Amino acid sequence: MNLQQIDLIITKLIRQSRSYEWVINEFSMIDELKDLNLDLRLLEFMGISFNLNKDNTLTLKSRTKNFKEEIFCIVDIESTGGIKNGNILEIGAVKIQNFKEIDHFCSLIKVEEIPDKITELTGINIDMVKNAPALDIVLKQFRTFLKDSIFVAHNVRFDYSFISKALNNCNLGILLNRRICTIEFAQCCIDSPRYKLETLKEVLGIQNIHHRALNDALAAAEIFKYCLSKLPYHIKTTEELISFIRTSRSKTNNKSLQNSPKTKENG
Repeated sequence: MNLQQIDLIITKLIRQSRSYEWVINEFSMIDELKDLNLDLRLLEFMGISFNLNKDNTLTLKSRTKNFKEEIFCIVDIESTGGIKNGNILEIGAVKIQNFKEIDHFCSLIKVEEIPDKITELTGINIDMVKNAPALDIVLKQFRTFLKDSIFVAHNVRFDYSFISKALNNCNLGILLNRRICTIEFAQCCIDSPRYKLETLKEVLGIQNIHHRALNDALAAAEIFKYCLSKLPYHIKTTEELISFIRTSRSKTNNKSLQNSPKTKENG
């Protein structure tokens, strides 16, 4: 899945409303969607929703929706390896709206083998998953749970891409949900020596078991809520929130480079 291609379409939709034909045509050019009979219901099923305007153009709901009314789904997965060769072992997620937890999701997934190092890291062994549901069943359940909420994760590219690839392999489409990375958000709002989940938990005093999907999702949710509480007052909509994270993080990184000693790597 080419996230850059999807992001380019979204960027155009953030700037202005577009016709139904334009929206369908643009998304139909994505490789994984070429053979699908796309319509607004199917796009919403895959995570992206629109408002229909009086002039029959379409506007991203996230452009106008107040972030306090938005549903954010904070997600974490445990896996047997990387995206190319690994399998999803567990999915955990918690939904947040207006700083409050409104729902949660958690399931182990049946796999054929679990590397020893993964068992040591997560505590999940093969006996724990022998009666677990198959991947396609869990993904269908998770897709129903996620709906068109904003996908949030600590290092979001990993979880988002892993789940989207797995959905596509199970003929369940791909993810089109807007996404937020709590590492990037934390870099805008929290002064910390590092931004790993475990470090931020220590900084904010979050106490729970590490390296299980739901627990890590709950920890990331606490980080996310803390960062939301630090937003400037002028941030109102979901897209303004996403833009704030992107631009503020860019400014922070540029400032860090300017204040660091010059080396061969940074000029």
